[in-house]
Amino acid sequence: MLPDVTAVGLLYAVRCSSVLALLNLLVLVSLLWSGGSALADEARIAVAANFRDTAEAIAARLEAESPHRYEVITGSTGKLASQILNGAPFDVFMAADRRRPQQLVDRGLALASSEQIYAVGELGLWWPKLSGTPAIDALAKLEPRSVCMANPAFAPYGEAAWAMLQNAGLEASWLEGVVRVDNVNLVAGLIAQGHARAGFVARSSLIAGKRQGTVVAVDEEVLWFAEQAPIDQAMVLLARAERNVAARHWLEQMQTEPIRELIRADGYRLPGTQN
Repeated sequence: MLPDVTAVGLLYAVRCSSVLALLNLLVLVSLLWSGGSALADEARIAVAANFRDTAEAIAARLEAESPHRYEVITGSTGKLASQILNGAPFDVFMAADRRRPQQLVDRGLALASSEQIYAVGELGLWWPKLSGTPAIDALAKLEPRSVCMANPAFAPYGEAAWAMLQNAGLEASWLEGVVRVDNVNLVAGLIAQGHARAGFVARSSLIAGKRQGTVVAVDEEVLWFAEQAPIDQAMVLLARAERNVAARHWLEQMQTEPIRELIRADGYRLPGTQN
């Protein structure tokens, strides 16, 4: 006996309707999950070394709250900028200065409308086991090879440190002997391990080191230059990522209060604020 054609057709229609309803539900969930974007995306974030820990914490938070995925690549600002100029496939550039993001904008490699200061860093002279308050001119009492700083050729914190040293009137021959390392994070590590007597550090580096148990520093050992040498740190969306949803989401979220509070807690001032 042949099956009832009408019944078979009805069953088929019900099944199709159920599948369609399920697909619509999945699309709706995807839209809600992505905050209005129908597609998840991936972005590569090039980050100045001093901001590494903060950027990784931001990435973890955004990945937990959205379908997007982020890869954080860190290095000195100058080297990252050079890599971008040579075609490195980054989507967002978070520098430790304003000059290099602007250079990328001028060359058409970044979007001018996206440029913004995301944090203001603080440079300090850390001189452990010193009786008294650290002073730049007193560094002349040390062998220059026992003093370290980020390389001013690549690192904005190094540029600021070099300017402070020159303004202190130290002899040129002494200045040339100061140890230069790739980025400011390495300075705190060298001092903490006893490989250097003193050096120019970022406040964020000391905070990160204390959290990890690799740095022990007390306030009296550090001379901060908050007013003399504020470090404006700017970021831009690179032109290749103009349509990258994840990259745009990253920039947008940097203006939200939870992310701003995370930045503040890691030792930075926020633009337009005093603390």
